[in-house]
Amino acid sequence: MKSTIMDFDLNVNNIFWRIERLYKEKTIVSRNKNDIEKITYGDFAKRVRKLSRFLLEQGVTRESVVGSIAWNTRRHLELYFAVPLIGSVLHTINVRFMPNEIEYVINFANDKIVFIDEDLKGITEELKNGVNSRFFIMSNDLDTLIDSFDPIYSFDNVDEKSGAVMCFTSGTTGHPKGVVYSHRSIFIHSVELLAKDVIGISSDDVVMPVVPMFHISAWDLPYAVLMTGAKLVLPGPKPGPEDLAELISKEKVTVASAAPTVWISFLDYIKREKIDISSLKIAITGGAEPPKGLIKSFKEMGIRTYHAWGMTETEAITTVNIKDDVEKLSKQGIPMPGIEIGLISPDLTELPWDGKSIGELIIRGAWVTQEYFNSPEKTFESIVNVNGKKWFKTGDIAVIYPDGNIKIVDRAKDLIKSGGEWISSVDLENAIMSFEPVLEAVVVGIPDEKWGERPVALVVPKSGYKVKEEDIRNYLMSLNKFPRWWLPDKIIFVNSIPKTSTGKLDKKTVRKNIKEKFNLKS
Repeated sequence: MKSTIMDFDLNVNNIFWRIERLYKEKTIVSRNKNDIEKITYGDFAKRVRKLSRFLLEQGVTRESVVGSIAWNTRRHLELYFAVPLIGSVLHTINVRFMPNEIEYVINFANDKIVFIDEDLKGITEELKNGVNSRFFIMSNDLDTLIDSFDPIYSFDNVDEKSGAVMCFTSGTTGHPKGVVYSHRSIFIHSVELLAKDVIGISSDDVVMPVVPMFHISAWDLPYAVLMTGAKLVLPGPKPGPEDLAELISKEKVTVASAAPTVWISFLDYIKREKIDISSLKIAITGGAEPPKGLIKSFKEMGIRTYHAWGMTETEAITTVNIKDDVEKLSKQGIPMPGIEIGLISPDLTELPWDGKSIGELIIRGAWVTQEYFNSPEKTFESIVNVNGKKWFKTGDIAVIYPDGNIKIVDRAKDLIKSGGEWISSVDLENAIMSFEPVLEAVVVGIPDEKWGERPVALVVPKSGYKVKEEDIRNYLMSLNKFPRWWLPDKIIFVNSIPKTSTGKLDKKTVRKNIKEKFNLKS
């Protein structure tokens, strides 16, 4: 029987309709280099319409890709709407990519024009004329120019299955790979973020996405926040702990999202400076398992930790754990509605959800990619058929419990194989970071003639603490969680740990540095 329901496109245009018609008096706060600006949804919408006209005047069409190299700002947010509303694709470029990587992704995506933040304009000089795109520096002058254009009064409808935003993986192995998010996937994912059992954002909230808008659309939080009429706070260029604390305190932020490494530095700062962040109720974190010490610190302040999991290929959040329990929050949670998960062995045999069987996590759903942009070989490596269904191989090694909760054991490439047995770098890292004197820790495997690989840890002590290698080993043994052969052979104390462009621990660089330090062969 045929449905009687309207065929209605779920697209960015509908989110924009809500911004303009329902919430025009709501506020967007944007921290800039030298000041903090505030703009109503209504005035923001007017600027978006003029920016869309400006884009068309530059020759941008429905087949065009528009790049952005920008922080979490009002100007970047305008591109989030102005580009998809005219049927073009916004390519958010990772500002922390190396110049050769930026050149690669701009050329691979065939960006017609690229908008770049004023404080990042030096990047254009480093590209060595290797791109043909036109660059526009996002500044007061450009604002004035765009403001001189007549607004677009009516946008044509955009098919929900067409591309809206493009993002590239962080490229830790080989060239970055492109994923194109559709209008439909953005809309559905944003709606789901509003659900109580997911993030539960409401129009009464004040939300600050610290996760970058240049990567996975800041987990789609800007779209979700504006969809529901909440106050949006954008932390601007290179926000440090002091900037985040000031914004939370002054703007009464209730929900914020950041990688665990960012939250760790933030908490260290506010404890030292005794900053009031009592408005904050939910701290969303993802990209790595949050250390128990982090969860406990938030809990003592009356702040709930939400543990989210996802990746570029799954448009950010696909599972979430909101249990108010320190031990249970180590799990990545259950899949959101519209997402299915599974566990497979290397020969693609499905494994049971028993909390014991370890395999590679596979995923499928309404906002999971089915291919990489113009990369059939990479697609072939990552998309598999299991029992007649198409799945994406995540590269994460995990167990799934009978209730559907996922526990990521490690990335496949980060597991340490010592004497034929596996050691989880993640479990060791979280255990080390639960030791009071430790601020951050990373564990990697290094080559060993006898055992194949052995674990080595880099540790950043907290300010004011003195800690020795043996203190950490003794602490690990006192937990009664690890056999002695799991303990790191070397524990190196450092002032900082390299991070990837998305704020994760950069294990590739750590391995390279350790091998060079100890003159080890691969």
